[in-house]
Order: sequence, then C-alpha cells, then structure tokens
Amino acid sequence: MDKTLKAEVEKVFAPDGCLAHVTEGYTPRQSQIEFSKAVADSLEKKQSLVVEAGTGTGKTFAYLVPCIIHGGKVLISTAGKTLQDQLFEKDVPAVLTALGVGAKIAVLKGRANYICLSRFEHAMVEIASTTREELAHLLEIKKFVQITKTGERSDITTVPESSGIWRAVTSTSENCIGKNCPDYENCFVMKAREKAREADVLIINHHLFLADMELNDQDFVDFLPDFDMVIFDEAHQLPSIATSFFSESISMSEVKNFAQDAYVTAARLVPKGDEWKDYQTKIFNRCNDVRLKATILGAEEESKKSLDEFTDAFLMAEPIQKLALGLQGFIEALKKFAQDNEEITLAVKTGEEILEKLNYWEKALKETVEKDRKPDEFSIKWFNLTPKNVTFSDTKLSYADKFRQYRQEMDRPWILTSATLSVENDFHHFTDDMGLEDAETHSWESPFHYASQGMLYVPTDIPEPNAPYFSDEVAEKIWPLLQKNRGRAFVLCTTLRAVQKISDSLKVQAERANETIPILVQNDAPKNELIRQFKEHGNAILVGSMSFWEGVDIKGEALSMVIIDKIPFPPPDDPVIKGKTNWLKSQNKNHFRELFLPEAITLLKQGAGRLIRDRNDRGMLIICDKRLLTKSYGAMIWNSLPDFARTARLENALAFLEEMSLEKQDKIGEVKF
Repeated sequence: MDKTLKAEVEKVFAPDGCLAHVTEGYTPRQSQIEFSKAVADSLEKKQSLVVEAGTGTGKTFAYLVPCIIHGGKVLISTAGKTLQDQLFEKDVPAVLTALGVGAKIAVLKGRANYICLSRFEHAMVEIASTTREELAHLLEIKKFVQITKTGERSDITTVPESSGIWRAVTSTSENCIGKNCPDYENCFVMKAREKAREADVLIINHHLFLADMELNDQDFVDFLPDFDMVIFDEAHQLPSIATSFFSESISMSEVKNFAQDAYVTAARLVPKGDEWKDYQTKIFNRCNDVRLKATILGAEEESKKSLDEFTDAFLMAEPIQKLALGLQGFIEALKKFAQDNEEITLAVKTGEEILEKLNYWEKALKETVEKDRKPDEFSIKWFNLTPKNVTFSDTKLSYADKFRQYRQEMDRPWILTSATLSVENDFHHFTDDMGLEDAETHSWESPFHYASQGMLYVPTDIPEPNAPYFSDEVAEKIWPLLQKNRGRAFVLCTTLRAVQKISDSLKVQAERANETIPILVQNDAPKNELIRQFKEHGNAILVGSMSFWEGVDIKGEALSMVIIDKIPFPPPDDPVIKGKTNWLKSQNKNHFRELFLPEAITLLKQGAGRLIRDRNDRGMLIICDKRLLTKSYGAMIWNSLPDFARTARLENALAFLEEMSLEKQDKIGEVKF
C-alpha cells in the first residue's frame, strides 16, 4: 500500500498527470513531488512529519494530493483566515477536481467571526444606547443579515474590524444559550458546525484546534469531529499561539464585558429600576481602580511586568479583592432570577468563573510579599498594562508535554509545514516546542532562482538599532531607493512606534520631493483594505508592523521591494521571554542561540518571503541593520535568508533597481508591439 500511494502521487504530479490537465502552465517540481511522497509515507506509517518548504514549492497541493488519495477525513488548520479562505475557495476544490473526487468541504472559524442573530436583535432594541458611528455600523450589519447565507462578519467590508459594535452582535461561549435560543435553527455558528461535522475536508484555524485540546483536557465531548489526519499549515505560528491561548488570564476588559452583558440581559428580562445599572457601574469603577493601581506600580502606561520583578505587587491584591466583592454582589442578585431563565443562569455561571479567576489572582498577588517565596520554575505570572486595560496572566514556559500527550491520544498522523521552521536546516527549536522529538523532518528549498531574481542590500552607513533617531535615519536611507523604485514597496517594522516614525518621515520627504507616491500606514484602514489599496495603486508604499510580515501574497511588480528596519529579536524585557531565558540558563544552555536567534530568523525569513512570490518576480530586499555584517551571529542569520545577490554598497543597489526599471520598459515595449 505504501508503494501504491507513492506511485499514485507521482502519477498526479507527472507532466501528463491529472494536475497538468486542470492547471494552466503546470510544470512538475521535484521538491513538490518529494514533499508529497513524504506525506504519503507519513500517512501510511501514522508517523508525524515536519516539513519546511520554501516559497513556490507548492506545499498546499503537496499535502492535499496524498491526503485525498489516501481517503478518510482530513483536518487542515491554519494560522489565519486568509489561508483558510484560499484553501476553501480555491486550492481544495482544484485538487478535488483534478483527482475527480467528490468530497464535502467546510470551513469553520471561531464564533466571534459569525453574526449572532439573537444578540443582533437585542442590539437593534438597544439602539438608543449606541454611538452615532456604531449606529451606522449596526444598520450596515442589518442589511447584511438580510442577504447573507453564512453570517461571516469578514464579508461586511463597510464595517471596520475595530468597530465597537462587533462585540454587541457576536456571541461567546459564555453568553450563548445553545438550543434554548429562539434563533437556534437559523444560527450561523450552528450551521457552520453542522457542515463541519459532515465534511470530508474541514478547514479550521489554530485557535480552534487548541480549543479542542483544552476541552479534551476537561473531559468534554470532542469540540471538533473525528478526523483521520491533521495538517498544520503555517505551523511556525503554533508555539506562540499556544503560549497565548493556554495562558491562564483575566483582564479588566473581560470583567467589564461580562458586567455590561449581564446588565443588558438582566435589565431586559428582569426590570428592577436602576439596581442592575448600579451593579454594572460599581464593577466598571473597581476595574478602573485595579488598572490605576497597576499603573502606579508599573510606572509606565504601557508595560509588561512579571510579579517577581518588584516587591510591591501585593498592593494590587486589595483593589482586586474589592472588585471580587462587587462581582459577588452582582452574581447573588442575578441568582434570585436564574432558576426560570436560561440567559441569567448562563450569566451567573460565567460570573462565577470570572470570580474564581479574580480570587486566584488576589491570592497570587498577596503571596508575592512572602520573603522566602521561590519563583515557579515552569511558569511566569505577569501583567500587561495598556492605556485602557490590564491583563493578568499565568504562562507556562513550555507546552510541549500538552501537545505530546494530545497527539498520542489522537493516534493520528500530524503533518506540520511552513516556509520557516528550521535554522540552518536544524528543526530542534520547533520540534522541542511542539513535543515532536520523534517526528520525521524534511526541508526543501524554494525552486525560485533568488540569485538572479533579487538582491539583498544591507546599508552600513546607518546607526545601531538602539541609537536615538534610528527610525528617522532608516527613513532617510531608504527614501532614494523608494524613489528609484517608484514606490511598490513594503516597509516592515518591528514596532508600531517605528511604523509611525518612519511613515511620518517618508511623508515629509515625499512632500519635499513633490512625489505623488501613495503612502499607506497600518491602522489607517483594516488590513485587507490596505492590501486592496496597495494592489490597486500599483506604486504604493505600505508601512506596517508584524501583521504584514506574513500571510500576504502579492505577485508581480506592485511589490518589488521589501524593507525591514531591523533584525526582529524578541523583546528581552518581555516577562515570558525573560522566564524562558532564565530557564535555559538554569540548564546551562545558551539562551541567545536557543531562543533569540531562532525566533528572529523565523520572523525575518517570513518578512523576506513577501518579496519573491513567483518565478517571474524580481525585487530588492533591504535590511537596515548592519549587525548582519558586524556581529558574530550575523553569519547564521545571513545563511538562513534566501540566496539573493548581496551587497552593502548603495551604488550597486541603485544599479540593480535601474536594471529592473529597464526590464520593465522592455516589457512595456513588447506589449505595444
């Protein structure tokens, strides 16, 4: 059977195979065929497989073909909605058509991605309490609800992702009353889950997979249907998503959201004058008191602090205790009416869960005053302070055991793939994080000829990244190159502060030079809208932070330059990074080589990967960080990047751009004739 499956795979990818018959301009790629055969082998052996496949390998078809030929139900998990939609709308149907296989495909997203009809109706009743802007957004959603079949909020392009109305018209597991809801039969979430149960190929995201893991730990019935194999695309994001997802956290925003929802529900179902509003106001005020105390102790408006970093963390216990007492009073008042009302019963249950978290953190904060208390070796307790919120988190330093145990319980092969999983062909950083020490690993380089398709330029006449006005210097150095390239560039920054500084500086320089190159900036519009505008302009500069480093696929001349401000090392003052650093040191391991370098290289490769997306693309990668050339670790980073032609001289970079410009003119001339 093993040989038969591999043979079938080779037939599909052959020059005269079924893929060639349905794919315009199909050309067999040896790396894609070898990748696909490795997946076939893994399926037959029921062994997990980790594959790094460079851009252009065709990894999606490489894993889909053997999985579908093998038969059984396929679960595909991705990091984001963009790839989910691409798989559902394009890639999976294409493979099924090529193979002549009839199979049901479904995509399932988190419930916050779907309109909740019940909450939407309640929002329409409470319309007087919305702001003018939210009212306009709500009316747009009303139009959408009347025509949509899926209820997916991403289909509403006229309502920004940041709109406050979304929370009012989507549900959570805490406020959904399930079969007791009057809109249950028409519920978009339930319809999506029903299709998921019937699907032969189900496409989800990593958060949903982790939610299934979490429910499994709590002895719940499986959240996801049973599948015969699991594919993780964009697998490099799994460890960081898991760290965030599995952290035991409570935020003041979460408490406020509960108080707001409980108030609206109680006021609608059990009118009692102003009493419910009084409870909500008290909780809001006490949440603000907690944040104020955290601000005083944290000293900065935006900061992340480990509880072990300072001696007066215990002072936050008192405002949390008062908040817990206020919440307890609200819960007791709700309990009087819970017996005959499902929504209030659910609110009580949610409130009690939040109360339990607050009590946990009150105790944890009080314990920090103990002189002989030793920090936990395997987890970090910390808080994240922002201008409007404070979140308390208990984060384990490793979730490898959790992944290892779940994989063994599933007893299904896991296929994990990404363009960035190794450092100099060494996978242990990723496999150790995922409990995949027994997995087979492979790496196939991109089929693109980077040496002729692109150039990497590293300017050396630039300050160190920690120097004052570094971002302004970056903007000054890259402006002549952006002018020469007529825009058509991504400027990828490691921080939002750098995004603002560099974009502001570029706008000033464009105005001075009387240039009409559009400059798009992260947060000026939703990400998808910025990408749409970038493609439409054809000569724009897009300045963005981490959300643009990966998951963006723009082929052709519209994106022919990618500029990265500096090597994206993880912030050393981040509490979790500090905890991992200390843990590695305790094991006599080099934390810089084991943690900082792999993290930076993975993200840098992702950013660089935005440039060449097709065998006909040409472009320039600019990394404004001379440490690539001056530090001993620079060679490891250098060797991990695509094999572009490389230079540290501005005149060579400008000459390359001139060459690209002449090529473009030749193509235009060819088209005219």
